[in-house]
This record gives sequence, structure tokens and C-alpha cells, in this order.
Amino acid sequence: MTEKGSHVRISRRPLWAACLAVGIAVPTVAAVGANAAAADSTAGLTTTVQIGQVTSNALTVRFTVRNTSSSAVDVLSRDLPQSRESGAVLTVTRDGVPVPYRGKLVKFAAPTAADYTRIPAGGTYAATVNLADDYDLSRPGTFTVTLASTQVRGLRDTLRVNAARGTVRTSAGIRSASKVSGLAPTTTERVKLAAAAVTLTYRGCSTSEKTALQTAVSNAAQFSQKSEAWLAANPSGGGAYTTWFGTYSSSRFSRVTSAYSHITSELTSKTVTLDCTSDEDYYAYVYPDEPYVIYLCNAFWTAPATGTDSKAGTLVHESSHFTVNGGTDDHVYGQTAAKQLAKSNPNNAVDNADNYEYFAESR
Repeated sequence: MTEKGSHVRISRRPLWAACLAVGIAVPTVAAVGANAAAADSTAGLTTTVQIGQVTSNALTVRFTVRNTSSSAVDVLSRDLPQSRESGAVLTVTRDGVPVPYRGKLVKFAAPTAADYTRIPAGGTYAATVNLADDYDLSRPGTFTVTLASTQVRGLRDTLRVNAARGTVRTSAGIRSASKVSGLAPTTTERVKLAAAAVTLTYRGCSTSEKTALQTAVSNAAQFSQKSEAWLAANPSGGGAYTTWFGTYSSSRFSRVTSAYSHITSELTSKTVTLDCTSDEDYYAYVYPDEPYVIYLCNAFWTAPATGTDSKAGTLVHESSHFTVNGGTDDHVYGQTAAKQLAKSNPNNAVDNADNYEYFAESR
């Protein structure tokens, strides 16, 4: 969701520890430490991190964000830790090795004033996150957690965050309780797309929604196929490739071509589950390790069939997130930011779902 920033130097508070009552099935933990960022004259926000509950199925962390400036600030809520994440806002490591984010990845609509959280001057924002919900903590070790970026987006400008980190050592694996599957009625049908056929399973979709989704899947498959054809005809990149993915390198070009190949396969020959039960104001979201389940949200239904930020493009965007299709992230959103990312950081551009969507929508 956010662009990854460089690590900032932070001061240390004294080491702290928490006593935990543990049973035979609960992992024993040692709280190794939590660094709190000291406020300075240029930092608008600081964070503190406190390790909370540690059980066999939970590792909770409480983040507190303090506004050290003399004025209230409005921060884009999706850039702050939430009780349930909608993107990789946090960085988690085990014994120094990054632990991949496996939670919800969302295509957002353009933010409105309601999408910002106000933190008054001298005030705080706090949220408790269960890391086991979105990260694989099944192997014990020393876990460290901090914000993924040292910047958050404000209503008027970008704000710097002096980010703290929390560390905890576990002696046994932690496994989240399984996600509850949607209980909405499901129907399944096989849809012909030219010479291929995709099996669509619907959850809680009306007749009109099913019709719109069949068209969207068909259009998305064509977007992906045309993207493959363009790349095959332009094996050295250039043109639209440069616009959306940046300067050519063989490894980056190979990643892009592989992703579209997998997306085409998904949308023409796999079983795709389309869930219509969400009432969120997103376009859609997926869980990267749960192919090929796509959750459609409010903004999806008002999007055009094709064109920029379309229904078909949204399906390409979400499909690119699946680990089996290449596993993109959400570094930035929107055409302007995606084009700028291609210029400034091609490695992130080929890892950004919106770049795949906009390239495909321009075919």
C-alpha cells in the first residue's frame, strides 16, 4: 500500500519486559525490546510499539502514533496500522529475515475526506494488530515489527514518521485461527471465452451481478491476452512497457510476461470464485495465498466495463496479487503515481498491481 522508505535512526528507551502466564499449548515468549522514537524538531509523527498478547494463535502488537507538532494532522487511514490490515503497512522479520505479508490486498478508490484520520496536536492514534492474522508465525524465532514506511500521506502533504520497532522472541509456533469461509449461497457455471472456458463460482451474487461479472472476466482475459501479444511483439520493451514498467531489463521483462501468462491462464481455464458479499467502499480485494478468490466491493459495481479503473482492469489488478501469478504488491495507486514509479523505481513498478492494470487497460 505504501512506498517503502529508508530506515531512520531512532533513539532507544530502556529495555522492557512483560510477564505472561502460559499453558502447555501456549508458546513461551521473551520480550526482547521496544524502541520508541524520540520526537525531534522536524518529525511530525512518532510511534511506539508494545508487544501484547502472545498465545498459540495470536501475537498482538499495539501501535501508538503521536502527533508531536503544534497543529492537528489528517493522515490517510490506510497508511496507519489497523486492527485488520488492508495492505502491507508493517514490516515483520523472523531472525532478521522478512516474513511475507499474506493478508488482504485491496484496490482502493480515490480517497475522500472520510478516508483520513485526524490526530490532534499532541494527541495520539492507537491500534492493536494480531500479526498472526496476516503473517506466517508458525516457526518460532525472534520477531521484529515496525512500520513499512517512514512516510504517511496527509490530506495536504506527506508526513515523516519517526518509526519505532518492537521485538519478541517465541519458543513455539503461532498459528492464526482459520478464516471463516463466506456463508453466502454459491452457484457455479462454466463460461465459454472464445476457444477456452473458465469456471466461475459466485458467492452471494445477484443475477445482474453475475451478468456483469461474466462480461468483466471475458474483457479481463482479453486484456491479459493482448498484453501478452504486445510483449511478444516487443521483446526489448520500449513504448507502453517503458511507460508502465520503466527501463528494460531482461529479468524485469520476464517477470511481467510471466505474470500476464499466469493471469491469462487463470481467467481462461481455472475455477475463479467471485464474492459479491462485501460492503466495503473498495474496488476489490484478495488474499494472495488464496487463488483464485476475488472479493468485489462497492466501487467495482460503478466502474466502467473497460477503460481506466474498469471492472476488467480491476480483475487484472487483483489477479496479479495471487502468489501463483507472481505476487504483486500495492506500492502506489493511480495512473500518475504508477507512471512516476516506473520512472523512479522500475523494480517496484513490476511489483505494483496498478501498473499491470493500466498497461492491460491500454491494450
